[in-house]
Amino acid sequence: MSMIKKNFLIIFFIIFIYIPLFGLVFNIQDGLENTEKRNLEKFPKFSTPVQFIDDFSKYFRDNFGFRYTFMRFASNLKIKLFKTYPKNIDIKVLKGLESWLFYKLGNEIEDFEGRVPFSDEKIVKIIKNNEERERKLAPAKFYIFIPPDKTVVYSEFLPENIRAKENIQNSRISGLLKADKEIIYPKDTLIQNKDKGLLYFKTDTHWTYLGAYFGYRELMSEIQKDFRDGHLISLSLKDFSYKKYAKTDPDLLDMVNMGEKNSEKSIRYICPENKRIRKSSLKVLIFGDSFSEYLKPYIGCTFDKVKYERSNTINMKAVKEFQPDIVILEIVQRNLRQLEIFDK
Repeated sequence: MSMIKKNFLIIFFIIFIYIPLFGLVFNIQDGLENTEKRNLEKFPKFSTPVQFIDDFSKYFRDNFGFRYTFMRFASNLKIKLFKTYPKNIDIKVLKGLESWLFYKLGNEIEDFEGRVPFSDEKIVKIIKNNEERERKLAPAKFYIFIPPDKTVVYSEFLPENIRAKENIQNSRISGLLKADKEIIYPKDTLIQNKDKGLLYFKTDTHWTYLGAYFGYRELMSEIQKDFRDGHLISLSLKDFSYKKYAKTDPDLLDMVNMGEKNSEKSIRYICPENKRIRKSSLKVLIFGDSFSEYLKPYIGCTFDKVKYERSNTINMKAVKEFQPDIVILEIVQRNLRQLEIFDK
């Protein structure tokens, strides 16, 4: 090897080593704080030399410059060269069949296997909370809407060893539905309509806009039982405009830094501007998680006045200010424990 090549490799190696330190000094985090779904370590305060060194090591591991790029490069290398996956995929994400990914945190898999059922005491507590919510919200009508976990709707793509342990009858939602039949849980509707298109993203925890539509249909079916408003109709997909949609940040891929950022192609339905739809004058207030985002086109096209609150509990201050006719609490199945927490 010539002296020029040797010097080049030495210089390149030195630069490569110091890039993380350079990025740390100039606070170049490369988008990692938005990718890991958690708070990164802060610069430690000095207490004792030994403790400070330990804390600084944790800080550096979380914040060295271009960390996302380095981790993505390492993940690509493992996937493409060694045909293996990052270690944390076993902690956070379950690799299913045909490139499907499933969320492992939040006891989603354990619940699918019936290993974490609600105790009788917890079910009683949740029922009492719901009854108290209904009482406080009157005269507004109150609905609890539970989007199913992806593991329930697309269980055929789970690994065989997981599918063999399926015990839905002992799941948290089954126990809750036996005690409170008014909870809206559109699992059967979704499963029956899987032939219409992709209802959940393969590499993301959420349902697609198509999946949310079938959830909307079941929600509307229950609301229509309580209201005889002639303008309150459940819209069909033909009533909506649509456009191609790419999910550019699949959370399960980001969670394990599995190679390059990808996207999933899907369809996004939107309330048409050139078609006049007569909306109901009923006022709707929705408290919910990220799954409620996919309901917005349908709810917004059905009701004239809709307000969304990103929360797993009811905020009575928001209720008093908005004075709704309908209050919906949406919580995805894996987060059912949130129903134990009473509202502010």
